[in-house]
Amino acid sequence: MFTITESAAEAINQLTAAQDVQVRGGLRMTLSGLPEDGAALSVEITSHPAPGDDVVDAAGTQVFLARETRVRLADKILDARKDVNGHFTFLVANPQ
Repeated sequence: MFTITESAAEAINQLTAAQDVQVRGGLRMTLSGLPEDGAALSVEITSHPAPGDDVVDAAGTQVFLARETRVRLADKILDARKDVNGHFTFLVANPQ
């Protein structure tokens, strides 16, 4: 099951607030390419899910996943780190 850490939820909440995204907004994630080729993860703050997106609610925030992305990230964890300049980096990891 795809899970979201408290740090990732806090980052998403801060980003949606900074961009004045409505209550139903969240982070949309799309994974492209093949894992063996170094799949690329794209993220964007958006006010609503795209048609066909699955919505993951956690810790007061939402993540929108394109269906293929959800399948590929089904057993992963989304985490976030904030650098010294206040920029967030999202990380997808295997559970420990």
